[in-house]
Amino acid sequence: RVQAPSCFLRPTLTPIQPASRGISSRHHYTSTTLQVSFEVVAGIAVAGFAGWLYVDGTEDRAWRNQRAQENARYDAYQQERATQAYIEPKEYWTEDEIRPYDGSLDNGQGPILMAADGYVFNVWKGRNFYGPGGEYHIFAGRDATRLLARTRVEEETPEDALKPLTVAERAALAGWMFTFQNKYEVVGRLKGSDSDDSDD
Repeated sequence: RVQAPSCFLRPTLTPIQPASRGISSRHHYTSTTLQVSFEVVAGIAVAGFAGWLYVDGTEDRAWRNQRAQENARYDAYQQERATQAYIEPKEYWTEDEIRPYDGSLDNGQGPILMAADGYVFNVWKGRNFYGPGGEYHIFAGRDATRLLARTRVEEETPEDALKPLTVAERAALAGWMFTFQNKYEVVGRLKGSDSDDSDD
């Protein structure tokens, strides 16, 4: 049998297997890696946020406890001051009776009495103003009605002391009285004042 020349032979094709399986494996491996990495990062982020919340909450609780302790100490201090500055109220006071209470008693911790428009106030809460060295110390231990009405922090001259209060000065006095009655304790009335309605 005569064999045909090789140039006339029909070529034999060898099928090439697609590398789809390898590509698929690599793709699957990459997807799994990405998924695991995302889960790890997400877990770290959640853990970090939880840790931040815990630390922040701990600091907040510590701050609240500190504030509560400070408030308790301040309340105890104020209660001690109120006890030292307490004076028993009575119906009427004379100017001679209130004169010693100008803030100098009990090492400067005692009551501070001041009369205004017929009322006697214990103004110890305003010790920085009415105590010794305070801006309004001249009002303490006396009837300060005229000084308040005229908004003066020095004594009147004998001539001024004889002048009646004007309408504007009475209005200024009313403003002071509104403040005192809302801030300080009334401990009685001043005997002999214009508003004194006692029989003797």
